[in-house]
Amino acid sequence: MTAEADELLDVVAGSPPTPRGDEGGARTRTAGFQQLTEQLSRALTPADIGRLTATTAAALIGADACAAFGRREGADVLDVLHSHGWPGDAHTRFSEVPLHAGRPMSDAVLTRAPVWLEDAEQWRTRYPEMAPIGVSEGHQASAVLPLQVEDRDLGAVVFSFYRPRVFDGAEREFLVAVAALCSQALDRARLYAAERDARAAAERERDRMAFLARASRLMEAPLSVEERLRQLADLAVNGIADWSAVHLVRGSRVERVTVAHLDPAKIAFVEELERRYPPDPDAATGAIEVTRTGVPVVMPDVPDELLVASAVDAVHLELIRAIGMRSAIVVPLLVRGRSLGALTLVHAESGGRFEEEDLTFVGQLAATAALALDNAALYEQQRLVAQTLQTALLPTELPEVPGVACAGRYRPPSPDLTEVYVGGDLYDVHEDEDRHRWALTVADVCGKGPQAAAMTALIRHTVHAEVRHGLAPAEVLRRVNATVLRHHGGARARFATMAHAVMTVDPAGATVTLVNGGHPAPLVLRGDRAEWVELPGTLVGVYPDLALTEIEVRLGPGDLLLLYTDGVTEARGPDGWFGPERLAALLSSLAGASADVVADGVMDAVSEFQGGRFRDDVALLAVRADP
Repeated sequence: MTAEADELLDVVAGSPPTPRGDEGGARTRTAGFQQLTEQLSRALTPADIGRLTATTAAALIGADACAAFGRREGADVLDVLHSHGWPGDAHTRFSEVPLHAGRPMSDAVLTRAPVWLEDAEQWRTRYPEMAPIGVSEGHQASAVLPLQVEDRDLGAVVFSFYRPRVFDGAEREFLVAVAALCSQALDRARLYAAERDARAAAERERDRMAFLARASRLMEAPLSVEERLRQLADLAVNGIADWSAVHLVRGSRVERVTVAHLDPAKIAFVEELERRYPPDPDAATGAIEVTRTGVPVVMPDVPDELLVASAVDAVHLELIRAIGMRSAIVVPLLVRGRSLGALTLVHAESGGRFEEEDLTFVGQLAATAALALDNAALYEQQRLVAQTLQTALLPTELPEVPGVACAGRYRPPSPDLTEVYVGGDLYDVHEDEDRHRWALTVADVCGKGPQAAAMTALIRHTVHAEVRHGLAPAEVLRRVNATVLRHHGGARARFATMAHAVMTVDPAGATVTLVNGGHPAPLVLRGDRAEWVELPGTLVGVYPDLALTEIEVRLGPGDLLLLYTDGVTEARGPDGWFGPERLAALLSSLAGASADVVADGVMDAVSEFQGGRFRDDVALLAVRADP
């Protein structure tokens, strides 16, 4: 209690004279005042304060009726906290009272001074307009006191009596003391409510931020677009709504891609409902309209008129009502000025309500989903471009070589480990028809992306052109080196490694003339023994003059030559690097296998070694002489 209330309590406790000089009555009031003080100290809400004021305090002063009002925050309106003793419908008629000067309760609040009306005549004299109401139920006297603490107007309390009553100085002091006590309690309760609301708001905001963080992680997961949206809808019904749905723009139409509820039977009910009554693609309400306009809709209460307008017939209306929608919010999925669809959240059986202030949170959730969708679309578009370009850099299929089987393989890095890009690895087999021989090439361009792709294409087409001139493998590499320097000489970080060969086939096998430009050493599998072809050579695209050595490798029946890029030996897993020794042992274990089986076996082993994911692109070429 404040010092003012303590002082008033001291006055009462000092037993001021009562109107009848009743010393016993003074003691009773003092005891009652102390009891009221104790009860009010335990009251936590304005409603509790109003109830104690309208019952216990009224009984303490012998009032026949009492009503306690609280002033609405930021408005000139009083709302009833509790009323007692009023006959008829007075408690409902005056549940909300606007403040207007010239009325007893308004005057008490606006002037911050009590209004004393000791009989019906004073009512008619001072408030002729309100007198019929003030004395209509047989009341005569009324005491109207403001509820205030310092400069805060908290409301008013009205005590009414059936008999005329003279409010002398002592009684007025007592009533003011009661009002002050109730004011202090009401102020404390409001502060407590404000603190509780602030704490609840902070906790709600914390929970919402945690929810948004979970949603963000979900939308970044390596899942398909539709699977991400399904999981987002499932997440929503586990925390913020009873129903959730997502609509997306598909061409010229808006289609629902997912609907979620904790009860699978209810989901089946909605799906059957939409099967029987397909949604109107031109609907002027709901998710379709929000998607079309980009304007969110908040419905604290879903009006039945909306359901009626949406229904095709009476059966449809009954089924829509059975869903039990009570409140809804529909927010567009907007990104870069475009609407990709809409997110719908609905409260039903929980009885929750969406308000305008929820729009910020749900809007953030929708923005997270929209950005993830847009990124996914861009990612898929980039992947399509990359795959198309990568395909153009590799042979669509390897040619048939009489007496020899060839198998080429290429694998890009796993999408979850790197950005979408075009790799620089290349394998190729093409025929030199004039000389009845075949060119074999495996190359690895340093770097990734469009520049690496351009250099890869340059190498491939240069090899094709120079082989037709009948040049030896070393000379082909020198021509490639000169071409690369001419086109990419200013980019010293742009270089390549290459293994290139020409192969002639005869009835007893094949002869391969091989040159190596800084590339990993080839392997030859003879029976179950893997042999390295150690062949030094200079990188392509770095120096104007290359130091190259040609070597001739003979493939007997069943022998196999393996050319590969460093994505094989430099693959990294829990056991370190894949390494050349592991590759040689693997190749030995594939003795007698076809070129296709060997190529697949190497790719599978490298993938398994890295946990099913490729950290770098890999190209290889297996060439096996027919047994």
